[in-house]
Amino acid sequence: MTEIEHYTWADKIVDYLRNRNVKKHVVHGMWTPSGYFHIGNARPEIMTPGLAYKAIRDAGLPVEFNFFVDDFDDLDKVPANLNTKDFEEYLGKPLYEVPSPVDGYKSWADFFTSEIREVMHIYDLKPEWYSSYENYQRGVYDEAIVTVLNNWKKARDIIVRITKSQKPENWIPIMPICENCGRSATTVATEWDGQHLRYACIQKRDYATGCNYEGEMKPEKGNSKLPWKIHWPATWHTFSVTFEIGGKDHFSSGGSVETGKVLQKEIFGTEPPVMIGTEFIQIDNKKISGSLGNVISLKQWLGFAEPELLRFLYVSYQPNTVINIDVKSQKFFLLTDRYDEAERCYYGDQSISEKRTEQLKRQYVLSQVSEPPKEAPVQLSYSIAAMIAQMLPNKSVDAIASLLQSMGTIKKKELTEYDMNRLSSRLALAKHWICGYAPDDMKIHLNKEAPASAMTLNDNEKAAVSAIIKDVEKKITEAELQSRIYDVAREHGVEPKRFFQILYQLLISKDSGPRLGPFMLALGKDHIKKILSF
Repeated sequence: MTEIEHYTWADKIVDYLRNRNVKKHVVHGMWTPSGYFHIGNARPEIMTPGLAYKAIRDAGLPVEFNFFVDDFDDLDKVPANLNTKDFEEYLGKPLYEVPSPVDGYKSWADFFTSEIREVMHIYDLKPEWYSSYENYQRGVYDEAIVTVLNNWKKARDIIVRITKSQKPENWIPIMPICENCGRSATTVATEWDGQHLRYACIQKRDYATGCNYEGEMKPEKGNSKLPWKIHWPATWHTFSVTFEIGGKDHFSSGGSVETGKVLQKEIFGTEPPVMIGTEFIQIDNKKISGSLGNVISLKQWLGFAEPELLRFLYVSYQPNTVINIDVKSQKFFLLTDRYDEAERCYYGDQSISEKRTEQLKRQYVLSQVSEPPKEAPVQLSYSIAAMIAQMLPNKSVDAIASLLQSMGTIKKKELTEYDMNRLSSRLALAKHWICGYAPDDMKIHLNKEAPASAMTLNDNEKAAVSAIIKDVEKKITEAELQSRIYDVAREHGVEPKRFFQILYQLLISKDSGPRLGPFMLALGKDHIKKILSF
């Protein structure tokens, strides 16, 4: 591509990386398993780096994708839905060593990362999996630790200068693990002689208090760790990271990114990665929060939407843009419709402007979790799927496919096994969405016969209803029927808005509902006649 406007943000990253003199690019994601992983965490920690990895690989550059679980971090808070007293003795200890809050898992970290392991491949996310705790234990960080200790005054001065924080002149940026109580947040390094580190466990934190033990160690094999602001650049250096994402809070002036880049250059002597910041994900205009009860995990998403939809959501917004997901109204259909539009552009069935068409095609490619079929697959809009799933809950997929073909909703005459599986999947997902997320006005309870309100209609309104029955009996498309509802109303002297309300009341005893043309055709002429003939 020569016009940058046609790129996605992921392809722009490729441009930033293309001329770096490295044998292999390393894309890095990192998450601390202190609580539940959700689609908000997923954006910076695994989804955005995963999409960048695919773009780099598509460009033919050698690349690997790593996901780091920062399980050497302390347990500093117990989630609100767990009993704090059960974990008081573990506050201040590494998450890797804290017992699981649920039976059947090796540790706290193992439990909170288990769902990511279970479903990430469904999203075509297949990184190399690393545990920070295990890396420290294996000595992977030993060289970085010694480098920092040998330059501790310089490292301290960098942190003080950039973060504008106050640190004692003798502050040594290392966190020994107390040999007595097993905590690191409560220890203070007091002396480094080039071989051994002396420390005292005397600090008091909000969540843990030192045990007053004093000791000496050779810092190696996980008996000490680097504080976060140094651990991060030490990881970039140790694993030769060339690209990483971070939440926007890390990119503030004097924040972790600015500090880390200087530390990597001046302490470790290597080039920092290309980095971009990501904004928050909101659900229904609220930040995702367990206390608000609006958390959606990667696994829960798969209950009502395809994995490609979440990938498409993230690739179609710039990472520094706040995304608000409205899953409890018909606004959710805007996402599904945009994805379907991108698919039509990819297969040449729709064209917008040249620039927008190319952009949607590329977004569609990056959204895929497997190779797309050579021919355009069948499409069923999510809104119609939600309607069909309620109206025809006991019909087979074959019968529904035939009905949709007869309505003109599906124009493809010969459906493949792939098409049928796709239809079945979207119907099932839409059904789950209706049960778990849909607003009341989207839930349909179909009348079996005309309600009593039919008897209150005037002659013009009754005549309009009779006329629309005749249209339904003809071979007519959804769009044509939608238009005819307006025409029939005017022809009989009925205000169109009033006529729509009449039809909704007769069919589902509501003033509004699904788009009426597709809805009536999906019901079928026999059912329409049964309800509307009175």
